[in-house]
Amino acid sequence: MSAILDSVGPYAPFLVFVLAAAEAAAFVGLFIPGEAAVVFGGVLAGTGRVSLMWAALAAVAGAIVGDSVGYFLGNRYGAAILHRKRFAKIARRMDGAGAMLAERGWWALIVARFTSFLRAVVPFAAGMVRLRYRTFAIGNVAGGFLWGLTFTLLGYFAGDRWPVVARWMRNGGLIILGLLVVIGGLIWSTRWAARNQDRLIGWGHRAIAAPPLRWLVPGMRGPVRVLRPYVRVWPAALVTVALLWLFGGLLQDVLKQEEFFVFDAAALRYTDRHQIGSIISVAKVLVLATQPIVVVAVAILLAVAMWRFRRAATLSILLAVGGQWLVVVVTRLLVDRTPPPFLPLVDLAGYGFPSAHMAALGALLTVALWPWRQASWRAGVIGYGGAAVLLALTGAGHAVLLVEYPSDTLAGIAVGVVWAVVVAVALDGRLRNRAGDQTPTIS
Repeated sequence: MSAILDSVGPYAPFLVFVLAAAEAAAFVGLFIPGEAAVVFGGVLAGTGRVSLMWAALAAVAGAIVGDSVGYFLGNRYGAAILHRKRFAKIARRMDGAGAMLAERGWWALIVARFTSFLRAVVPFAAGMVRLRYRTFAIGNVAGGFLWGLTFTLLGYFAGDRWPVVARWMRNGGLIILGLLVVIGGLIWSTRWAARNQDRLIGWGHRAIAAPPLRWLVPGMRGPVRVLRPYVRVWPAALVTVALLWLFGGLLQDVLKQEEFFVFDAAALRYTDRHQIGSIISVAKVLVLATQPIVVVAVAILLAVAMWRFRRAATLSILLAVGGQWLVVVVTRLLVDRTPPPFLPLVDLAGYGFPSAHMAALGALLTVALWPWRQASWRAGVIGYGGAAVLLALTGAGHAVLLVEYPSDTLAGIAVGVVWAVVVAVALDGRLRNRAGDQTPTIS
């Protein structure tokens, strides 16, 4: 591939376009390495042999045109071809792809663009099931732009190591895409929240004034009036309700072996088949550097350091990190879940649902970042946004190392954060001293 692209010199973008389009057209992508061609087109741009702009445009245009060809082929010939006996197995796969497209729409096209097999069959399936072309076009253009630009830039910055980058994206493209989407979403949300304090406060006050939260949040009539001093912490109340809902859903799925239980096994099987050495190394560092014994040691040091300035914070840290362990133990007695059937890449004792590791880390970060001293809105949002990114990366590390299911890590985060919020709210005396001035009026 490198010899071919190198020999055509300034005409390399044209070849990149052809290979990218051919890869995405119907089933041709199962045999033609368009992905590697796009990466190497970026490499040639990095060496100055071709323009980076033309290399990227060729990749994006090839992806969009190729998907469109696949769509129209599926629309015109799909039913006739797949109704033949010899294609019965492929037809069943196409039916599954069609169901996914009908349920998730253009988002499915974006995800499929980053997976070799799906990239070849999903456009054809979209045409075969008569997916509305406007919906297809949105996913096609967005996915083609993201895929073409990402792979071209990877080649541009990779230099002579482009074969390694191409192999990474071919084997673990969906893993990398998922991490980029989650981390990017958390960073974007943090920056947006830091700039929109008034809007978020308005939404929060309207939310706690409406059922069912009006019966859960302090300041309402009836028996819950005794909790009136804590009405100022409505963000913590909303987060707590959301995490309790998440934990309840995960617990139900695990006990009844429903939706997320099935996703757990599929996610680890995919990860086991598409391991990338560098990602494993980073995951090991994250997981081993934040394991429970390290979290407990940091909590003790932090508690000692804060004793002189705010004793409530010291007590909260100790109760949050210690108390979550009791909640985890009780939950594990109720949910006796077997470990994942894979050979773990690190030795972490004490498997169970929920994850004790993630619960301890979530509790420590929540109570340590609690605004024990008056802090600006921006500082608080950025602090908790950074904590969310760290939790997401560490949880992903558990899945990459095959030590826990995704539901274990999510449930552990929910347990740790909720328990820490309860402890912090109960011990923060400033909330009682300042209550009432922002209590919403409920008719």
